[in-house]
Amino acid sequence: LAFTAPSSARADVDGAVTCGSALKIKHANTKHILASQPVAYASGSGQQSVTAIKNAGEEAYWLIHGAVGEDCARGAPVTHGMTVRFRHAGTRAWLHSHEHRSPLSGNNEVSCFGGDESSDTGDNWIVEVPSGSGTWEMGKKVRFKHVDTGAYLQSHGLKYGRPIAGHQEVMAQKSAGPNALWTTEGTGVFFPTAQEIAAKDEL
Repeated sequence: LAFTAPSSARADVDGAVTCGSALKIKHANTKHILASQPVAYASGSGQQSVTAIKNAGEEAYWLIHGAVGEDCARGAPVTHGMTVRFRHAGTRAWLHSHEHRSPLSGNNEVSCFGGDESSDTGDNWIVEVPSGSGTWEMGKKVRFKHVDTGAYLQSHGLKYGRPIAGHQEVMAQKSAGPNALWTTEGTGVFFPTAQEIAAKDEL
């Protein structure tokens, strides 16, 4: 994992997901983990592939940033309707989508693209809490809607062969069915909200 956790961070599995956090994102339906690896798609954009895998290690950590051109203060809770970006911790590229066709299902391709000095609106995702309001809580289901295309981040049972055999396809689709639900997986590095810090100080 290409970062060091500050002493102010927490590593638990409940509470609000916050800006600056690093976490694993699990597909609610298939229980596979969102991941990326330095393997390019052979078709479509030719960009870095994004897949979902059963047993994920450091290749599955994502850091939460604000939308392109917007600040997202460390420790600020991520709420319904908020636009964020997800940076792959291992390669520093951004979770990205566009209207290139995904390799297996022909939906919108999801890739990793850009880096420290390169990001655009194709990296922006709106967080949707199914109830229509509130905060993204660890372990609770959410959807991610791509700003530029209006399609939802999804996965399903279709799997790749070599060189990423067994990896599930991750793609984006306009309809928000059960395959569009994601949750957090296990522990990560989460920055406490101002309310959590105040409550701790009162103890």
